[in-house]
Amino acid sequence: MFKQEAIDIIRKAITEEGILASAQQRDNYARVWARDSMMTGYAGILVNDEEILAGLEQSIRTLAKHQADNGQIPSNVVSGKASYGTHVGRTDATTWWIIVTCEYLKIYQKDDLKQSFEEKILKALSCLKTWEYNQKDLLYSPLGGNWADEYVTSGYTLYDNVLRYWAVKNAAEIYQNSELEIQATNIRNLIQENFYKNDSSEPKYHETAYAKTDAKPYFWASLNANGYDDRFDLAGNALAILLDFELDLEAFTGFLEGLHTEFEHWMLPVFYPVIYPGDYDWKLLENNYSYSFKNQPHHFHNGGSWPIFLGWLCLALNRKDLRRIPKKILAQYEQQMQEKGEHFREYYSTDKLLPLGTEKLCFSASGYLMMSLGNEIIN
Repeated sequence: MFKQEAIDIIRKAITEEGILASAQQRDNYARVWARDSMMTGYAGILVNDEEILAGLEQSIRTLAKHQADNGQIPSNVVSGKASYGTHVGRTDATTWWIIVTCEYLKIYQKDDLKQSFEEKILKALSCLKTWEYNQKDLLYSPLGGNWADEYVTSGYTLYDNVLRYWAVKNAAEIYQNSELEIQATNIRNLIQENFYKNDSSEPKYHETAYAKTDAKPYFWASLNANGYDDRFDLAGNALAILLDFELDLEAFTGFLEGLHTEFEHWMLPVFYPVIYPGDYDWKLLENNYSYSFKNQPHHFHNGGSWPIFLGWLCLALNRKDLRRIPKKILAQYEQQMQEKGEHFREYYSTDKLLPLGTEKLCFSASGYLMMSLGNEIIN
């Protein structure tokens, strides 16, 4: 229904430097953001749109040009100037760049690019290795160190480690690197063993914390020195399912049904449960922002609903031939856009379903394209 509009919004955000975050090209969104441009470019791969793919290649080149000496990929680039983060650096800028660069190279077989980017990809992977800090194969992300930069998760996060696994796996495949293949296997096993309750006799990363944490029908959000954060991270779980991590999908989809019942709609929260004033984690939220406080209950990262990550969830479930919930999510999103007259806003509040944040966001247009693929899934 809105597919061509979504594609047009992304096309309008393409510049000489690459794909900007929004077609409006204003404020902080008129930049080539690593995670935004790479996810948007991935959507371009899925729909095989030549203009978006050209913008993706330029985004890849722009970000690579500004790679830091330690291998880190910039959080964003604007007018030839790179930023690597504000209060802290962004771990997922580097992982998303590796992932989607490799996805692009896998499909479009550009040998010159493959050769010219090998050193930069290996250097970026080396940077990720240093962010383990203890040489034990899980990536450590500081508070505010990924897309949810004003939220409360930190440490060995599910989201960042699944992305790191995907990055290493893709690089191993592209460059036929056996050492990276072994590393990817190790990372995968660690995630599977340590973020989901199981009966395995394998040693755990944090034995005491693991023993004290209750089983959930999803992968836990993060692990830190003081224990587990067992909240639901929709993005991390969607990506884990997409990459074929082992999960009881019947229990997981049952959990999603429960969220639908609780919120009375299918614009599911990106993190759950919602944090309220007086809750233990509220103090981690209230001062963690750059411009204005957005994380009121049911808003932004704090229980807001983000079409980009609903898109990843739909993509993952459709690949598992679990199409009922993706159809419900797509129908709900289309209904919201029709009723509100607001297309591709950044996120929705989950209490009143208000479309909020930036308009004409490539993130949200990309999420819609992923939702609308249905059976047209790229393998």
